[in-house]
Amino acid sequence: MEKDRVVESYSWVYGWKVKDDKCVPPAKNHPLPEFVKKRIDWVSNEIQGGGLTFRGAFKMLLDIDDEKELKKEWEFGASSDYMPISDEYRNWLNDPIVGDIRSVALMIAVIYG
Repeated sequence: MEKDRVVESYSWVYGWKVKDDKCVPPAKNHPLPEFVKKRIDWVSNEIQGGGLTFRGAFKMLLDIDDEKELKKEWEFGASSDYMPISDEYRNWLNDPIVGDIRSVALMIAVIYG
């Protein structure tokens, strides 16, 4: 079980493929958990709407220790409602063994779709 978690987490970062002479990012080849995709979609919609920078998106995805402050910042300038951080997401991202590589996976998924 432990090895599977590590292998899976690394595939979200290093699982790039080439298909039809085009680079395909890891999240297309190795889908992230649904609760993670929902949070990525939430920030991605704000980026596409022009109201959120990549830095702001990464803060909402990665700097999850002070949710009260995140919500305050979100409500200051975002056009959508704040999405509370689920325990499932918090535990997934704060995994003591693979949390750092999962953070990188989130960044790659936001940048490359």
